[in-house]
Amino acid sequence: MDHNPGYKSTDQENINDISSIKTSALLAETLQAIDSTHVSVGGLMMQFQRRSYGGVLLILSLLAMVPGISVFAGIAMEVPAFQLFMGLPAPVFPNVIQQRQIPVASLQKWGMTISRWVERLETLVVPRWPLLSNRLARRVIGLVILFLGIVVSIPFPFSNFPPALATMCFALGLLERDGLMILIAAVLSAIAFTIGFAVFYIVMNWVTQFFGL
Repeated sequence: MDHNPGYKSTDQENINDISSIKTSALLAETLQAIDSTHVSVGGLMMQFQRRSYGGVLLILSLLAMVPGISVFAGIAMEVPAFQLFMGLPAPVFPNVIQQRQIPVASLQKWGMTISRWVERLETLVVPRWPLLSNRLARRVIGLVILFLGIVVSIPFPFSNFPPALATMCFALGLLERDGLMILIAAVLSAIAFTIGFAVFYIVMNWVTQFFGL
């Protein structure tokens, strides 16, 4: 099945050579190449598949920041997070996720801004502290992202940004084997979990009072 609807014609040679392109540039080119009102998640992720977990988690963290898509993105994030936790070599998504259609207008509006953030972050990302990106560490990262995906899925305004940003930093750390970026992502995760718990507590308290439970 073709998972690349909505894109202008792309040379196979370019797809095979994306590993030499900076992630921010690939993200910007991917968003600019969309030539339809909607694009499939599979079509987006295909551009980043060669970058394994880092690339896929980066695109999902982007989707998690787009209003109206964040709940789906949080659920979709659970798939590569669990597979990373289990130590699988590369993420594999079921068709129900790959075929999901995303509105292009919102994606491009937020995506181009986020690609500039990624470009700035890339200037700080270098291979270092390899202990924090080894096989065991990657499994721990997968477990943390599993819980971040749950926080992203909370349908409450702006509660998706902290866990999505943490996931983005994890993705960049995995892409470049940057232990410092992974450590930053861990700190952001702690903040995201705190905010997520606070939001959940406030909502549940309001529901309890509203229904007189």
